[in-house]
Amino acid sequence: MKSVAVLAYDDCLVSGVSGVLEIFSIANSLKHESGGKNEFSGLDILSPDGNRVSGYLGIPVYVGGSILDLQPDILVLPPVFGKIDALLDNKALMDRLAELERQGTILASACAGSFLMARAGILEGRPATTHWKLASDFSSRFANVDLQPRRMLIDGGNYICAGGAMAWQDLALHIVARFMGREVAAGCAKVLVMDSTRDVQTPYFMFDSKAAKSGLVDKEILRVQEWMQDNYSLAVTVAVLAEKAGLGERTLMRRFKKSTGMTPNNYLQQLRIEAARHLLEVSSKGVEEITALVGYDNPSSFRRLFKSMTGVSPREYRVRFSRLN
Repeated sequence: MKSVAVLAYDDCLVSGVSGVLEIFSIANSLKHESGGKNEFSGLDILSPDGNRVSGYLGIPVYVGGSILDLQPDILVLPPVFGKIDALLDNKALMDRLAELERQGTILASACAGSFLMARAGILEGRPATTHWKLASDFSSRFANVDLQPRRMLIDGGNYICAGGAMAWQDLALHIVARFMGREVAAGCAKVLVMDSTRDVQTPYFMFDSKAAKSGLVDKEILRVQEWMQDNYSLAVTVAVLAEKAGLGERTLMRRFKKSTGMTPNNYLQQLRIEAARHLLEVSSKGVEEITALVGYDNPSSFRRLFKSMTGVSPREYRVRFSRLN
């Protein structure tokens, strides 16, 4: 049997602590009902120092010991809904996570839990994922990690990363499938009425059209961004944007990339796809009409672009996120 523990810490998502262990417990029950043996033991909640922690919204989490004293076979690092720097600056904890990984413990994170593995040096030069909204912060802190924020889950063998805040569900089901088989994992998903087929988190991305990559506002580029936000459906050229900014075309391109982290064309595509997503959510308009409304001419090309940027087709997106049903 594999001993399992969840590491609870201040501001952790409490559902990501108890929910993971409940899924493992249900998996054990399903395995037992089919005549097999339990695969997960312990199912402990630990903390960095053995003391009770205060989870998200101040919910108290009672723990059974310190991670400094125990060595589970699998250690789950749940999402953090708050400032993470105090955890990352906890040298004893970071050293312990690195030591556990060297000794064979499988570390499994959801959402911001991957920050802890990265700080402990476990993800150096390796592929990893985290919540899509934390990707920029993660990359600025851990440039040597191969961050792949489009992916919902990455299994690196001795470590596993899951993306979004509620991806602890995907993480738990993946661990069940890995150690108990896909049939048991599918059984858990059915019992809990969970979607066990999410491969990417791009359908959940929210494009921040006002974000500045450098943190410093370039007034001319901001003026261009605001114009593009109001006129994304028009035929937009670099020459038009340069005129709006009062800059030369090459200067515009350089400063736009520095300010936003993308080219004007990439930025325009993001605006158009975001507008299309909104129309798919709140209207019954067909894809052909939406294609024209957001500035494209060819519905087939639009469908391909939409899927490449969101991971799903327009039809699949509407089925999943429509607010009209």
